[in-house]
Amino acid sequence: MNIQEFKKKYDKALEFILFVMMVAMAAVVILGVSFRWAGHALTWYDEVASMQLAWLTYYGAAYAALKGGHISVPSILKSFPLHIRKPLFFLSKLFVYSFFILLTYYGFKVMFIVQGETLTTLDWFPQPLAQSVIPVASILFILSETLNFKDSYQQMMEGKIVGGEE
Repeated sequence: MNIQEFKKKYDKALEFILFVMMVAMAAVVILGVSFRWAGHALTWYDEVASMQLAWLTYYGAAYAALKGGHISVPSILKSFPLHIRKPLFFLSKLFVYSFFILLTYYGFKVMFIVQGETLTTLDWFPQPLAQSVIPVASILFILSETLNFKDSYQQMMEGKIVGGEE
């Protein structure tokens, strides 16, 4: 399997994961609102919906990185001459990789710190599983950036605006 095939399968896998997460979150919200409306509020609804939103955000960031749609101001990079643009491009990637490597490291540390704990309202759901989104999604973000690196670099060299900013 070449890089492009892997990127396509990775893209589809992230889309599927995000779709399942959105459907699950919508179901929890509808369930929570329905029970609250009926006068029998679910004690776990707020905590689970908040966790689902965080998971959706982190995994969505990895998907956005794969599509080149993360927060950036590529027009600033484009305004520089090519001989300055190249080192700035690599410097920006170094910052992104460094940040997500640190986030992965400290995300795993948090998982070990909360080991043995559970969610407040669901005493059977382990806290490390809830917190696993940080290191896992950070690794996915790094993978997304790596898979998108060649295209981003090529667009930058051609003077195109990377990330779809118009």
